Amino acid sequence: MSTRTADAKPPTRRRPAGENAARALAHGLFLLAGLATTVLGFSWFVDANEEAGAYRTAPACGSAAHTPGTDCVRHETGTVTARGASSVGDGTVYTLTVARGTGSGHRYTVDSDLYHATKVGADVDLTLYRGRVAEVSHDGARTSHSGTAWVASLEVALLVGLGAALAVIGLTWTRFITDVASFAFAMGGFTAVMAFVGSLTLVPSQLPLAATLAFPVLGWLGMTLLPAVIVRSD
Repeated sequence: MSTRTADAKPPTRRRPAGENAARALAHGLFLLAGLATTVLGFSWFVDANEEAGAYRTAPACGSAAHTPGTDCVRHETGTVTARGASSVGDGTVYTLTVARGTGSGHRYTVDSDLYHATKVGADVDLTLYRGRVAEVSHDGARTSHSGTAWVASLEVALLVGLGAALAVIGLTWTRFITDVASFAFAMGGFTAVMAFVGSLTLVPSQLPLAATLAFPVLGWLGMTLLPAVIVRSD
């Protein structure tokens, strides 16, 4: 009569084929939903980025290329009435106060090249698009003022964050779905916050599209794959 050794392991229960198929389907559906939601978010991000730089390709008002009733750009000359530089964290924020015509001056945040290229009393070129100053330039230096895309950035952030959460669930589906979902949506919330800040930073910077997309895409992959690896290794 044989005896069972003390360290013998109980036999592993085989899951029915139907259960395995259901789990695989759940994996796929959550992952597909996450990817689709993220792609939609990034497409809105591209639209917001293109909208911010639309003035660059818009025709000049009154030119032969301009169709009446469509958007156009016009140029004005402003005068620098004040300059300012203040330290914020590890960097410096530069500002120019520019007066248009006989109106009061408006303060613009500019980059260091434009700031150092001007002085009080200097004339700067103002590019106006849809009733606002879209760009300030002087002597080859320029700074874009696309506006703060708060609403667009929030929409993008919510979609990208939700996409990350769904993708993490799809990659880490287990019997303990409640615990996984809590962790996934916590990571999705963190991803959304980072996406919101990134959108507010990248859209006004008007970097080339490849660079503008590379940063958020790589960040999303890192914030999605790393949590999935952590959960599956537990």
